Amino acid sequence: MAQAQPCSHCGAMMQPQADGRTYACPFCGTRVQVAIEAQQIAAGMTLDLGNLEASLAKVAQLLQQAVPARARAQFQGQWLMRLEVDLDKDKFSVVREGQQLVTRHMKAVRGVALKNAVLTPDRWMAALTRALARIANDNAQAAWVLGQIGGRR
Repeated sequence: MAQAQPCSHCGAMMQPQADGRTYACPFCGTRVQVAIEAQQIAAGMTLDLGNLEASLAKVAQLLQQAVPARARAQFQGQWLMRLEVDLDKDKFSVVREGQQLVTRHMKAVRGVALKNAVLTPDRWMAALTRALARIANDNAQAAWVLGQIGGRR
């Protein structure tokens, strides 16, 4: 949970705002933005490994709604068939292979794949949340989107 911080201008205790990234001083009005950590995003996008199908489908729907330019999901009825998330250098995918969902992470530079790995779902989710946090810290719109999908504390 976000903690109050001392104001660098007047010394009063600043209060965390609803977005989880901004602190405001109630006395002098100073506002400060702090970085988002991957753990904050992960708290809003946890995987239930006991029900992996439903968890990954929920993550796919959240990403598709929140960042449609970066996430594409394909469903067949309620079943997730494919999810592709393009976060610049990091590309993430979930692909149905028979009865299994396979989670992959690819590192790319200038469109050239440097590393392509199959990850366990929990490691895939950890890598995804780190990449989302990196983008959110560079892009205010992405930070707002992450707040909407539960990436704030």
